[in-house]
Amino acid sequence: MKYTAFISYNSKDDQWAKWLQRKLEAYSIPVVIRNEKDEVVRHEEKSKKLRVFRYRSDLNTVSLNEGLAKELDDARWLIVICSPNSAKSAWVGKEIQHFLDTGRRNHILPFIVSGTSYSGDEHECLNPVLKAAFPDGDILGVNINDYGDDPRIYRKRKALVRTISMLIEIPNAYNYLWNRYRMRFWEGVAWKAAGTAAILMLLLWAWHYNAEFEYQIRLNDTTPANSSLPTPDSLKVMLTLDNEEKTLVLTETDGTGTYKNLPGRFANQEARLTFEAEGYEPVDTVVTLQRNREVSLNIQRDDTYGVLAGTIVDEEGQPVDGAMVEAEGVTCTSQEDGSFKLYIPIEKQKPCPHVRISKAGYQTEEYTRQGVGLNWQVMLMKANE
Repeated sequence: MKYTAFISYNSKDDQWAKWLQRKLEAYSIPVVIRNEKDEVVRHEEKSKKLRVFRYRSDLNTVSLNEGLAKELDDARWLIVICSPNSAKSAWVGKEIQHFLDTGRRNHILPFIVSGTSYSGDEHECLNPVLKAAFPDGDILGVNINDYGDDPRIYRKRKALVRTISMLIEIPNAYNYLWNRYRMRFWEGVAWKAAGTAAILMLLLWAWHYNAEFEYQIRLNDTTPANSSLPTPDSLKVMLTLDNEEKTLVLTETDGTGTYKNLPGRFANQEARLTFEAEGYEPVDTVVTLQRNREVSLNIQRDDTYGVLAGTIVDEEGQPVDGAMVEAEGVTCTSQEDGSFKLYIPIEKQKPCPHVRISKAGYQTEEYTRQGVGLNWQVMLMKANE
């Protein structure tokens, strides 16, 4: 037939009808089915599906004569969603009667979702037409309340499997089908749990990957202390990320600065870090950016105030050899070509060092040199005899 079953129900039980249709049609009948004695009672070449008709979803007609009679004739089974609602439904009674009139009394399957059968009161769940067809209560059906001792998660599913065993007309295969269904159910739960855990881990990773972070810089001046040297106007630290330069301006050589709101994708990645300041050696290095960590950047003074060099000549412009040059306690002598070069240690450096140049037979010259550097020419005058 076209349909395995036709679901008859009252509109107030629509959720039950939808659920039952969805679950039945999603079920794959096993290729091999065994009975309670573990005997093979069914063996097919491939798995099959159940096809279920529910008029609200499958047909737009509202009259039995307009189309539902044909759908009823095309269904092998009539599943009646039994409840006090369907017990009062004339429409459900007509569908039951049609099945009875076409000689299919033994293919009517009650699926009791609420109420009590044959109670005769307001809790009655069987339609009068159904009760009249089975006055002795010999009708076989499924009641979800028959599994009251089972965990709640099993009750509806056991009723579903019981229904399936009756639709395929192998009721004694229920235990086999249930064990198989239960195993598949928990496998599905396990896969869903694993999938959920994987998604949560992925989301956590994505959040962590994209979450902005901070990176702190601390300057560490490794040169000896010298209060005579000027403090630079600014200390610039530049961090280069994807060709974009982020600059920190610090006010003290032992101060700290923080790069904020760095894109999370740069965490644990290498980046270029450079430092610039007047009077200091430049720094150009590669660092690994770690979340909320501090890096100490070593800096040191350059030789801006450390080298004093030039040439000593006499009044006739001739080079003076062997002249002594003294600055801040450091001395050197001029060469044959009159040149000299004196290095002042960092701890003695000054922007304007005191310089004394002397040689026997020449007048001693003393200067407060405005800055230091190369190519300073000094003229010594011969001493008066």
